[in-house]
Amino acid sequence: MNKGYLIAHVTVSDPAAYAEYARAAGEVIKEFNPKIIVWSGQYENLEGEAHERHVVFEFASFAEAKRFYESPGYQAARSLRAGAATGTFVLVEGASL
Repeated sequence: MNKGYLIAHVTVSDPAAYAEYARAAGEVIKEFNPKIIVWSGQYENLEGEAHERHVVFEFASFAEAKRFYESPGYQAARSLRAGAATGTFVLVEGASL
């Protein structure tokens, strides 16, 4: 079974409100225990829209990554992000080489 990846590119506009989202999302993340591949750090935007934060989580499968994103706990946390940040979130299935 291929791994599943949640990739987020985010620009924060309200740090205080985003901190509430991050706290709530962090609690849900603990329940699913993904491997953290990327958590911000140095980056260089080569093409497309730039964002200031980048996160990549590795889950056991695409279905598990989707289950996390669609979980009631994450959706409640996600509602706290509305108006505090803009960005792009994608789920990607890992390659089987």
